[in-house]
Amino acid sequence: MRQDTGFSLIEMLTVIAIFSILCTLAIPGLFQWLPKHRVGSAARDVKSTLEFARANAIRTNADVTVSFDWANERLTVNSGGATLRTRQLTGGVDLQDVDLGPAVTFNGQGFSSQSGQVQVENKTNADIRRSISLTAGGNTRIQ
Repeated sequence: MRQDTGFSLIEMLTVIAIFSILCTLAIPGLFQWLPKHRVGSAARDVKSTLEFARANAIRTNADVTVSFDWANERLTVNSGGATLRTRQLTGGVDLQDVDLGPAVTFNGQGFSSQSGQVQVENKTNADIRRSISLTAGGNTRIQ
């Protein structure tokens, strides 16, 4: 008596058909999720860069400036003429000034030179956006 091991052709075709149906259902959701994820990731990058600058200002008791390059979606952290960090945001997002200006400076106590908002939005769908708020006390929040 012979024992067959492995899968039959019918079993393989059934698995492939089920896998194809699941992929067909999942792909549209992935295309809707990806732009939201990119905008959220870029907003977290902006927030973490502002928090890094504030923490560095408190640690060194010196002024630390975050400069915004609106055209290239880039943030640069400087202190005493030295560049501490440069952050390039992910592709597919726009960095926009709401009312914060070209640069923000944190002093040694962690207070910012101004308060305002920066907005990150999707390049192809302006409805997908996140705002990063900065208070005069130096606190940041993503909305």
